[in-house]
Amino acid sequence: MMSLVVDRFSLARTDGVELLAPLSLSLDSGDRLGLVGESGSGKSLLVQGLFGVLPQGVRSTGGTITAFGVSMERTSKSRDSIRGRRMAWVPQDPQQALNPFLKARDHLALLPRIHRGESTATALHRLMPLLERLRLPTDQAFLNKYPHELSGGQRQRLLLAQALSCDPDLLVLDEPTTALDPTVQADFMALMLELQANRGLGYLWISHDLGVVASVTTRLMVLYGGEVMEAGPTDRLLREPRHPYTQRLLQAAKKEPSHESGFLLGPLERPAGCPFQPRCPKVQPSCASWKPWQGRMEDGLRCEAVFHD
Repeated sequence: MMSLVVDRFSLARTDGVELLAPLSLSLDSGDRLGLVGESGSGKSLLVQGLFGVLPQGVRSTGGTITAFGVSMERTSKSRDSIRGRRMAWVPQDPQQALNPFLKARDHLALLPRIHRGESTATALHRLMPLLERLRLPTDQAFLNKYPHELSGGQRQRLLLAQALSCDPDLLVLDEPTTALDPTVQADFMALMLELQANRGLGYLWISHDLGVVASVTTRLMVLYGGEVMEAGPTDRLLREPRHPYTQRLLQAAKKEPSHESGFLLGPLERPAGCPFQPRCPKVQPSCASWKPWQGRMEDGLRCEAVFHD
């Protein structure tokens, strides 16, 4: 049984406007899955759905999310025992995610106190090797600092340490390197690969940057306008992208010039069929009846327009 199974999960605004078309994915311990797409594609909404914290005005319209055999859509003690303990989340913005009134020590001890019944002293003692590996100071001066007193890199690594504090099986990382400079970003990515290899950690890495995600994953799912454009093994998507949007993301990652311009339309303005049509250089009449990817990750999606030049 897979640790995390998302089966045709969909989201809409309370007025009925679709935000996320039926999406399916699975993740197990040791897996490295990437979800890539530009802002507004539905990536962060999916994460919020995974943890049952959808924003006001957004509701689930179908499908299921199951983690370790427990439904993540309904409030329950079983769900609470999963979140933070077996499946943890590294949110997109450390400045907003960290409580400004809690010191670093309090953030680190929060989940161990809830899930393991540990005191702050016991939790900090157990987590010292992790802090050292994350290149975070372990002295009292650092542990007594508030988030605003830390550097951007330290805040990001503190969030990661907090997420790892109960030794979870799965980790969801939402744009974890966006606020980091290139050197710190490279170190963070190497650290995640090391943790995955040494701990058997499985993760879902979410980003707008195909170049970043491609270097830390073995499988990729490409999202645009709330719909899955393409999915498959990372090396295949890099070598042979089959959807024009994936091709465009790859061009952007390589900093290659492109004649394509435009932006992601709002949910009410998107056409029927493939949402990339207004920007696509290879649009065909059949694109109006195009359906989101569904199937085995090994197969991926073949976009018909790519093969009808």
